Amino acid sequence: FRLTASLSKAIEGSPSDNFVYDELPFFDPRKRSKSEFYIVDPSEERGINCRFGMRGVIAANHFDMSRNFIMIFGGERRYILGHPNQCKNMALHPAGHPSVRHSKVDWNNPLEWDQNPEFKQARVNEVVLHAGDALYLPTAYFHYIVNLSLNYQCNARSGTTHENAKHIRECGFNMG
Repeated sequence: FRLTASLSKAIEGSPSDNFVYDELPFFDPRKRSKSEFYIVDPSEERGINCRFGMRGVIAANHFDMSRNFIMIFGGERRYILGHPNQCKNMALHPAGHPSVRHSKVDWNNPLEWDQNPEFKQARVNEVVLHAGDALYLPTAYFHYIVNLSLNYQCNARSGTTHENAKHIRECGFNMG
C-alpha cells in the first residue's frame, strides 16, 4: 500500500496532503527550521511517499536519480546498499528496458548469480532499520529492500547531486 502527498496540492488546500505534511513537518520545505536537514534542496522537493509493507515483500535492487531520506515509523526493513561505483557489477537492465535502473538478478535465487558472474563481485553493505531510524541515500546509490515485519516508512526526495554521475554514465545511463 502506498500513500503519496504532493506539496503543490497541500498548498492548494487538499486536506489529505496537508495532513501528511502537518504530521511530518521534517519533510515540509515550508518549515525550514524543521526540514532543512532532510530536504536539502526545497525547490526540488518531490512529495512525501509513505509505504506500508508486509513481511517478506521485496523491492528489487535499483538506484534513484535523486537524494532520498527514509524514515521508519513501525516495524523493520533490511536495506542492502551499494555505492554507485558498483554499477558495473549490479547486472542492470539496459537503458530503454521497462525496468531500467533495476537489477535483472533475483537476489534471492543463487542460481541466477551464475548467469551474471559480475554480480558475485558486487560489494555491498547491509543495515536493518527499526522504528525511529532514518537513512539518507545519496543520488544513484543502489538499494535492495526486504520487509522483515509488517512495517511503514515515509520518504522524501530533494534534488540530484552529480558526484557519482561518472559511475552511472559508465553503465550506460544518463544523469542529465
